[in-house]
Amino acid sequence: MSGARSRRSSVASAVLAVAVLALPACSGADAQERSATAPSSSAAPSPEPVEPAVISTVPPLDTVDVAPVTPLRVLAGHGRLTEVTVTDADGTAVPGTLDAAGSAWVTDADLAYGTTYAVTAVAVDAAGTEARKTGSIATVSPRTLTRATVFPSAGTGTVGVGQPISVTFDEDVTDRAAVERRLQVTSTPAVPGSWSWLSDRTVHYRPEQYWPADTHVAVDVDLYGVDVGAGIRGQESEHVEFDVGHKRVAVVDASELVLRLYVDDQLVKTMPTSLGKNSSPTPTGTYVVMQQSREYTMRSASYGVPLDAPGGYETPVEYASRLSNSGIFVHGAPWSVGDQGRRNVSHGCLNVSVANAGWFYENFGRGDLVEVTGAGGRLDVTDGFGDWNAGWAEWQGGSALVRPAG
Repeated sequence: MSGARSRRSSVASAVLAVAVLALPACSGADAQERSATAPSSSAAPSPEPVEPAVISTVPPLDTVDVAPVTPLRVLAGHGRLTEVTVTDADGTAVPGTLDAAGSAWVTDADLAYGTTYAVTAVAVDAAGTEARKTGSIATVSPRTLTRATVFPSAGTGTVGVGQPISVTFDEDVTDRAAVERRLQVTSTPAVPGSWSWLSDRTVHYRPEQYWPADTHVAVDVDLYGVDVGAGIRGQESEHVEFDVGHKRVAVVDASELVLRLYVDDQLVKTMPTSLGKNSSPTPTGTYVVMQQSREYTMRSASYGVPLDAPGGYETPVEYASRLSNSGIFVHGAPWSVGDQGRRNVSHGCLNVSVANAGWFYENFGRGDLVEVTGAGGRLDVTDGFGDWNAGWAEWQGGSALVRPAG
């Protein structure tokens, strides 16, 4: 009897123990499940999206009639350029420079007229993903080209203080302002000056006063690619440098007929002269020596009088220094030595003895000045280098860019 109670007691105890143990087991499973589903504060954030690289060009691809001096720029946004190739129709590569950041590539040289250029560019974004762009641009094909001739030119040598700068075009310039913006004169010492258009094909430059002695002058005619109007563009650019020497000025008054020659404002020589007679007076004004010939034949036909007409002539002379396109010279005239210093008998030239003409020929030259007063009407600004016969305001008025005050 007692043994049976003892067995029932043991079984009850075991059942109770199992029940007690089962309760914590269910409770523990809920806690683990809640723990597994709860968010963790230490989890890594999602990565930001990478902006893809974008390639563009200036001018845009497929642009035509591009001016050949317009730099081609290839640009990368949200990335950096790894490759840029620009080639012409023959496959020749155009040189260019990539900036340090890899964001911009720019051509280093002018392009050619009438040419299509193939463009290929590759860029990568921050993740290393490539973007590629291809296309082309085409430059303008001008109706024709114009060339500029600059004087003084390379090899001219030292010139006098009166020498203007002349730029002559072989086609008419209808957009003078566009051309003048591409003309630059730099002098040492610095001397302000102005361009002035004498015609549709000729523009000259001079300071307000004569150049200072011993000035160095550089001229840039950046004409290539410039639209001068009417479908005409500049063929090429020019750079010229020249030096101005001593100040040499010859002065004559028609009432006195003595040619006085000054070097650096010091009188160095006087010469009796004969100017133009009443029927062919020497124009009053400031002349610039244009060129010189050891021997030269004077022809009346040069100013419209045929050799076989009344007053026609052909006369060889020595030591001829040209002062104008209209035929004014300083030259040797042995036939008029008796008149020199006394009366005017020439056809407009400054007659001097052969010896004096030789001295002038040897000691004066291109760009030096001859000032004539009290003679005929004013020398025309467009006659040779008659530039100094315009007042400063009048001269500036011939510029397409500068207008005198007032």
